[in-house]
Amino acid sequence: MRIGFIGGGNMATALISSLFASRHVVDQVQVADPNAEARAFLQKRWPVACYEQASDAIKGMDAIVLAVKPQVLSYVLDEIQDLVTDQQLIISIVAGIPTSKIAAHLNANPPIVRTMPNTPALIGLGITAMYARVNCSLAQRELSQNLMESAGEIVWLDKEKLLDVVTALSGSGPAYFYYLVECLRNAGTRLGLPADVAARLALHTAHGSSVMAVQSDTDVIELRQQVTTPGGTTQAAIETLNDGHFEQLIDSAITAATRRGQELAGDETDS
Repeated sequence: MRIGFIGGGNMATALISSLFASRHVVDQVQVADPNAEARAFLQKRWPVACYEQASDAIKGMDAIVLAVKPQVLSYVLDEIQDLVTDQQLIISIVAGIPTSKIAAHLNANPPIVRTMPNTPALIGLGITAMYARVNCSLAQRELSQNLMESAGEIVWLDKEKLLDVVTALSGSGPAYFYYLVECLRNAGTRLGLPADVAARLALHTAHGSSVMAVQSDTDVIELRQQVTTPGGTTQAAIETLNDGHFEQLIDSAITAATRRGQELAGDETDS
């Protein structure tokens, strides 16, 4: 597996770290990043070759990972448009940019896989949704899966437009959970708990509940019902959430995030 990364930020670093820690054979990794400190950090931690220019990092690579911010992607693609070959797999972890825009910038017709990871990938607990264009071979799909699977779970989608929903659900999702933990902590503090105790209770409740849900074969609805004794404290809280239209509020939030993602993708496509 020979992989060239364009961009050496947090997500690229997480993937590189996970790759070298995984069971997959890594023959060569090259990284392009304009930041000298980022290059020095990567070369100190792992056996990677680092370059300032993107064009230098992709030569001879089986796969090219686009790991830059959306607003600079066009410049990167312009730099490499004459260098990418039909045989090199493009793996994009750039949020919101459709594969059609990536393909339009390149003179070759390489296979492209678009992905949407989330920040828990930084600790190997992410989940990534993936979409492959029709010219991707099974071997290329497997290569991209091996890369993203090294940082957590993966799911494949057969429609690219669904990645906008994924962005709203799991891409932005960690922020929603942090917000819930923040609200639980603040409510406990307002009701008299010491701030540090309330924070610890909220964090460990979220952690334990999420691990239990992931490891259990029981649906989350039943897990919730197991905690909710009729006429008890939990039911009083759930009824209050229902009275406040909690489920509809979450649905509206995910819908709004999905719509905004579509708008941003359109802006990028038109730019």
